[in-house]
Order: sequence, then structure tokens, then C-alpha cells
Amino acid sequence: MSPQASTPTHISRSITLSLLLLASYLLPPPAHAALTTPIASYTIEVTLDAEAKTLTAHEVVTYLNTTADPIPDLVFHLYLNGFRDRNSVFLQEEGAQLWGSEWDPEHPGWIQVTGIHLADGTPLTLEEIEDGTLARADLPAPIAPGETVEVELDFRAQLPRVFARTGYADDFFMVGQWFPKLGVWQDGGWNAYPFHAHTEFYADFGTYDVTITLPAVYVTGGTGLPVSTVDNGDGTQTVYYHAEDVIDFVWTTSPRFREATRQVDRVEILYLYLPEHEWSVERALDAAEATMRHYSRWYGPYPYGRVTVVDVPDGARGAGGMEYPTLVAAGTESMLGLGPGLIRAGMDHSLELLIAHELGHQWWQSMVGFNEAEEPWLDEGFTDYSALRVMETLYGADGSLLDAGSLGMGYLDGRRMEYLFNPRLPMYGRAWDFGMVEYGIAAYSKPVVSLRTLERVLGEETMLDIMGTFFHRYQFAHPTSEDFRATAEEVSEQDLSWFFDGLVYGDGVLNYTVTGVDEHSVTVARQGDLVIPTEVLVTFADGSTMLEPWDGEEAKVVFVYDARPPVQSAEVDPERKLVVDLRWADNGLSRRPEVSPWLALVTRLLYNLQNALLALGGL
Repeated sequence: MSPQASTPTHISRSITLSLLLLASYLLPPPAHAALTTPIASYTIEVTLDAEAKTLTAHEVVTYLNTTADPIPDLVFHLYLNGFRDRNSVFLQEEGAQLWGSEWDPEHPGWIQVTGIHLADGTPLTLEEIEDGTLARADLPAPIAPGETVEVELDFRAQLPRVFARTGYADDFFMVGQWFPKLGVWQDGGWNAYPFHAHTEFYADFGTYDVTITLPAVYVTGGTGLPVSTVDNGDGTQTVYYHAEDVIDFVWTTSPRFREATRQVDRVEILYLYLPEHEWSVERALDAAEATMRHYSRWYGPYPYGRVTVVDVPDGARGAGGMEYPTLVAAGTESMLGLGPGLIRAGMDHSLELLIAHELGHQWWQSMVGFNEAEEPWLDEGFTDYSALRVMETLYGADGSLLDAGSLGMGYLDGRRMEYLFNPRLPMYGRAWDFGMVEYGIAAYSKPVVSLRTLERVLGEETMLDIMGTFFHRYQFAHPTSEDFRATAEEVSEQDLSWFFDGLVYGDGVLNYTVTGVDEHSVTVARQGDLVIPTEVLVTFADGSTMLEPWDGEEAKVVFVYDARPPVQSAEVDPERKLVVDLRWADNGLSRRPEVSPWLALVTRLLYNLQNALLALGGL
């Protein structure tokens, strides 16, 4: 679009935005003043064509160079181009499928920047690089340290039929990663990668002012708080959202959304749900309230005025289970594949788990800005560990995932089974270096069992102290695994090499076992290269016990008890603190009692009788 052709549109947009900004002064101020220096801030005016599923927008980016480097160019993410055609990295990596959903080539997604210039009118050239999910614009002069640059862009976008996070399903829209978005300048260059299938997102904190024009019958939710809504008198409305101290802006809309709210201290929980899922309202609000209270107490307060939980249609599963600043997409489908009956009956806790997990990302990603592409174990692992704690608090360990009478399943049990598929897989690694199954283990399952092991070794109080200290230290920053290591070792006052070198970066495994119990001795062994301090519980014939500390350093240790009654049994790690242990079944062993000849004869007769009955049953 030429500058001349776009001038009237810009004037109209400016008038609309000015009216909305003026209206905002008549409304209550945002819930909090900015808590950190905004680095990348965005003012966006966007119009949704609900029939064509397209966006038309004008964007102003204000970028502050807080580094010591002069920055010669700008690199933007154009995430929607990951759904443009099969040549994209995203669609090639998983065969155009993700999480059981499939890309629809008849309804692709794309984004096209139609104009870009500096605030003073100096034109820039934006060149797509890699697969079109990145674009670079050279600047006339570098941005000096401490200086700010303002860039304006016009763009059009086609939303895809939703299959991975963003897009539409009939009249439901989840509009995520939809605008040209700056990468993060680090270590002398832009930290920005092509859009991979398993990578999520990494951005600087900033302030967002977004006006959305769409049909008047649509109900919206978005990052931050709605400041005002204007009825345009032509069947459309313009909704203005404002957000501070956030790394992204997402919005969702549907004419079928209904609203349910609950106040938790000074935070409003907004649940946008569909009529067919009305049964989920109280449960979703209960889960969100409990989760917000626990996380705020464990880690630190939630500083925003609202959190929005979005229900997704049954046919738009790919949009669910996703986190954004102050807004999460949930869902009402069973994560266990058990159908709707158990989840609606409250026995399958998938709804609550999904909400607990996604809200955890408000702390571990939206406020503590991990690099989800390079170190996904931090983002997903911290969040899933936090969700585990919530679910066990609400439902107990044995029924935290499924509680159907005599049939129960704990969430930790499920994650432990997944971890055992490939326990040597390091947690640390870039998201695109893992296949789908390996990514699930490295980013979710292994971090959960490893962090729970760390908690049980150090004690719950120390673990919460570590997590809370880490949160307060790196809120609105971009910490790494090494930052977490420094914090954990400082707070615990311990060398945690077994955790970081063995589990995070390494391929260490552990199996502690009792290999022998004699009358006056117990033999324990370490199978594997991971060494974690533990205990051995020895029980004697008179019922007395002794708890022996064992550092695990030696491959085999013999404990001798010449002055005690005969040993009855022994068990290593009796409290099952070491969730990373490969085989809990061999942790204990009892000394075989002497068997009388008569008992041996009876046992043999019963054995023969059993075989005879089995033979008759087969006739």
C-alpha cells in the first residue's frame, strides 16, 4: 500500500484511537502502574473481517535499546507465515500435524507487511528471511544505547483454520502471534528463530495499547484490561485494551461467548465459556481461584487486574491448552481420552489440571520471561511442577488426575511413567532439537519428576524458598538455567550438581536397590551414574528399626549389625523421595524365613492342585 493511499485510513484510525484514549481518562486507571521499564511497546489498531477471517492493521512499535550495543537493524517475527504453505519449518517438522490436529491447506494462514517507515516518515525495507516467519529491516542509523526508535507498520493477515494455537473455527477466533513482533536483542544479535513446531515464544516486556474493531455482536477477551468500548453505529464496535509489563498480546472473540466472573482479592477472574459447556462454569472458576491463591502464596503476587480463562469449542482443540499474558486457553476435553462422561462427573480432573497448568505460566513465562525456544524445560517444567502441587493439594496425590471410585490415578504417576520411556534424555536443549515424544519427556515429564525429587531431598519449605526467591529475583527479566542453579544452591546452601549436571544437562540415571539381607547384614547397591543422598531403613526381628544415611557414592555398601537382633528386612529410600529412581520395586528386600518341612509339603500340594485346575479349565 502506498503512503498516499493509506493517508485517509490513518487519519480515521487516529481519530478513533484519540477518542478511545480520551474516553480512557474518564474510566478507572489500570490495576497497576508499570513495574518495569518497557523495552518493546506496541500500539495496534486492528479490524477483524469475521466472514473472510482476515485482519487489517496499523502498528506502531516503540523500542528502547537497554543494551550496551548499537543496534543496526530490527528483526520481526511473522509467526502466521508458519501456516502459509508446506515449505514452512513449522509444517515440515511434524508433517503438518500437531497434538492430534492437522493443518488445512484449503484454509492457510499468513501475514503480509504492506508498509513500514520510521515515525518521521523515513521509509524502510522489510525483507523476509528464512522461511518467511522472520523479517529484517535495516535502519538508516544504529539505535545507540539508551536511545529509542519508533517504527510504523501496516499489515494484512489471513487467520488459518485453527490447528495449532491460533486461528478460527466457525465464529470462534483465537488470535495469537498475529502481529509483527520484535525479537530480543541479546549478546550482540537478535535472538529470533524461525517458527518451529515445538517452540513457543520469547519477547521483551512492554506496554500494549490495542484497539480491535469487529462485529458488535461479538464478545471479546484479551491481554490486559478493556478500557473502553465504542459502538460505531454501523454494526461494528471498537474495543480498546491496555496492558503493561507483558511480553505479548492475544485476543479471542465469538458471538457465542458467555461471561462468568469471580473476584479473588483485587483480581477478577473472567471465564469466557460456550453455552454447551455451561456445566463447567463453577468448576472452572473454582479451579482458577484455588490456583491463583496457591501460586500467589507460594511464589509471589499476581500484579495484574484480571486473568481470563477461555473455553474453546469441541472442534477447536488446537486452540486450547495455551498460555498468554493474563489470558489462557483451556478446554473441556479429557486429557486421558476417556470421553465426556467422567470429566463432566468430576472424576476426570482434566479441566482443573489444564487450568492449573496454564495459569502457572502467568508466573513461569509471562512474568519470569524464560526463553521458551532455547530452554523449554524451565517454562514447561516449572509450570507443570506447580500444577502438580496444586492438583495434589486439591485432590490428594492418588486421585489428582483421575478419581473414579476404586480407579484412581495421580498426576505424578502419569508423568513418572512417561519419564521412564527415556530417562537418559537431558532436560536442557532447544525445543526443535527434540521430536514430539522426546519434547514431552524433556520439557514436561522429566522436569516434573526431577523437581519433585529436588523438593523431597531438600524439603518442601526450602524448595518453596528457592522458587519464591527465583521469582522475585527475575520477575520481568530473562533468566536461564544457570540463574536457577545459582539461586537454588544459594538458598539451599548445597552443591546441587546431582540435579543440574546429572538431570538437567546430563543423561544420568539412578536405581537404588537392596541386593542382600542376611541375619546380620544388609547390602545396598547403586545401579546407574546418578548419585543422590538417601536413607536405608533396616527392620530387625524384634520390630525395632534403624534409619541409615547413605550418600550413594559407592556402587555397593554393606551395613553390618553384629550386636543387634537378626535383620528382618531393609528398604532404600523408604519414603520414595527419589522419584527419578528407575525401579522402586527393588528398593526393599526381606530375609527369607526358614520354612518347615510340613509347610513346604503343603505349598507343593497347593501348587499341584492349581496346575490341575488350570488343566481342567482348558478342556
